[in-house]
Amino acid sequence: MKNLKVKYLPVLIFVIGILFFQSCKKSQNEEEAPAPTSPSAEENVTTIPSVEAAADFTTITWSTAKSQPSLTHEVHGEVVKGKLYIFGGYDINKRPAYTPTKRAYVYDPIANTWTSIASLPQTPSGSNFGGVTHFGLTTDGTDIYFAGGYTSNANGTGQLFGTEQVWKYIIASNSYVRLPDLPQALAAGQLKYLNGKIHYMSGANLSRADVGVHYALDLSNLAAGWKSLAPVLNPVNHPGSAVLGGKIYFLGGAHHQDEETQTQTTLEVYNEATNSWAQLANMPTGVDHISSAVVTYDNRIIVLGGETSHNVLSKQVMAYTPAKNTWTELTPLPVGKSAGVGAVLNGNIYYTGGNFSSVNHKGVPSGGGGTPTTGNTLSPTADAFVRNGTFATTNYGTDASLTVKGSNVNNYARKAYLKFTLSSSTTSITSAKLRVYGLNIDNASTVSLSCYGVDTDTWTEGAINFNNSPATGTNLSSASINNQGKYVEFDVTAYVKTQLSGDKIVSLCIKDATNQNSTIQFNSKENAANKPQLVIQ
Repeated sequence: MKNLKVKYLPVLIFVIGILFFQSCKKSQNEEEAPAPTSPSAEENVTTIPSVEAAADFTTITWSTAKSQPSLTHEVHGEVVKGKLYIFGGYDINKRPAYTPTKRAYVYDPIANTWTSIASLPQTPSGSNFGGVTHFGLTTDGTDIYFAGGYTSNANGTGQLFGTEQVWKYIIASNSYVRLPDLPQALAAGQLKYLNGKIHYMSGANLSRADVGVHYALDLSNLAAGWKSLAPVLNPVNHPGSAVLGGKIYFLGGAHHQDEETQTQTTLEVYNEATNSWAQLANMPTGVDHISSAVVTYDNRIIVLGGETSHNVLSKQVMAYTPAKNTWTELTPLPVGKSAGVGAVLNGNIYYTGGNFSSVNHKGVPSGGGGTPTTGNTLSPTADAFVRNGTFATTNYGTDASLTVKGSNVNNYARKAYLKFTLSSSTTSITSAKLRVYGLNIDNASTVSLSCYGVDTDTWTEGAINFNNSPATGTNLSSASINNQGKYVEFDVTAYVKTQLSGDKIVSLCIKDATNQNSTIQFNSKENAANKPQLVIQ
């Protein structure tokens, strides 16, 4: 049913870096393990399809993953560092009243588990009530921000249709901190992070009237408070939004609420440089209740489910391509859904909760402009990352991750080495792609990485460190990665061809040559899933 509608101090940075390092490296007191015996080239070859979904996929194969611990509706969520955090919504235990809950959980897609996290802090609250629904939610890639929403009433028996409260959830400490209030009580709008600021857009006021407001809070200057910016072109409630290519996209939603609902098809884009909105191609179908159900996948914006009119649920999945200003229909959800949470985790699309459900739908994309190709897929015979500064003699050969970071600050720079042995049966090569699975674990920025050839192959996984790591040669190719876990590909064809005519050993190095100061974490061959590959055609 539709509801009644800072900069960090250098010392702090260093301490955090040390803590992160200590959490992931092997014990320095441990006796150095001997370098593992490298399998033969033939043992590292499998002939399998390379089945990465094309960027313009149209097919999604739906199944289910681990269900949420609670039945939820009007729940909101954000993905940070490969995990999904969900917050609030309505309390199933207080039905038929519409009363918020303060419950919150984190979902780990690798372990396929849900874990409770600290309860929401919004007031009013008591021992068995509190929390919020209809709030704006966003992330800077490290922490999560909340603004506005329907809070509980004073005795936990109903809801208030708006609040000025703004909060930040600090993931590292599992705690909340209050930020400057919104200029007015708002709900059912959108919140998005862009270039150090959080933007609150549209929604409804305490009277549940649609408003086109657009406020921004500079996170590096909290004392300045919220500033008014260009209002949205079409004021709505229960819309969706996304950030892609340095711009905010604002879409759908409705005029009025409940039985008077009129869903909207509009799509607008905000240009921060000009503080202006422009209208783009309309959605194929107007939907609302998509507040946390709009995701980005590669260079597209995907809208999952929603309501086409009051209490009429949609299965529809629509993808917008900014480069073409066009919409494409994808495989629909198994059932009509609204007011749940969409997410992209490890290259898969999830839709969880909504409509007082705990079901966690998982979609695997496939198809599109590319077709699966068959080739020899090599696993690394060795891989490791190295780190400078006081860690320059430390070996990370047994680590399950390959960490890459470009930084001018000593102790922070890291680069990853991989070694492959070509099969003796390989006599010619048309194409060679290095595929590594990972994500930006620091923030939502897109980082460009480069892959280099390494002419010295004598390094070993059990002995390589920053001081003895071999020099890199020519920059072979580049690839971009953001905070969505997926495989990225480097074209290394020309270099691998030269190695085929030589010793048939291919050593490669991935690094951030432009020092973008973001930590990229790839899975190593020691990881249980999504290991590095060299795909030979």
